[in-house]
Amino acid sequence: MKLIMAVGGIVAVLVPAAQAQPMLQRGTNELSVHISPDFEGAVGDMIFAQAGYGRLVRDGVELRGLVSYTILEDVAGEDSDYRTSEIGLAGEYHFGRHGRLVPYLGAGVGWRSTHFGELEESALVYGPRAGLQLFIVDNAAVDLEVTYKLGSADVFINDFVPEDSDLSTSIGFRVFF
Repeated sequence: MKLIMAVGGIVAVLVPAAQAQPMLQRGTNELSVHISPDFEGAVGDMIFAQAGYGRLVRDGVELRGLVSYTILEDVAGEDSDYRTSEIGLAGEYHFGRHGRLVPYLGAGVGWRSTHFGELEESALVYGPRAGLQLFIVDNAAVDLEVTYKLGSADVFINDFVPEDSDLSTSIGFRVFF
């Protein structure tokens, strides 16, 4: 009985989604939340969260403001903390805006601060991004994204080593209104 209810629930979600007409027209606003696993983080495996607000300035063209903050206390058995904060702006172009699956390409720029042990560094970060949105309904999508960031200083920590670049993947949820 549980299997029948689960299959029925999946069909109820996917049938309307097959007919989804994504809200990617000029003037549409968007709120997003993304989580990003980091398998080379400052202390090994970690998960980061990021929130964003965007607005479509033309059909399929979006500008998004992004904010993220991370804190881990007492890293590696010591009294040092790991903290990062980042604020940025990203532009995205959405392709094929009339189906359930909508790929996009974009670029972002921002400011990142990192505090890890003796390292206290801030830098300009920038880089390309690409993703694929699966619209569940007209105004909500699951988002898979890949981002490559370069920094003007070593503000990314990978396996305890400061670096000036980072490749990350994330999964998120976007709501359009």
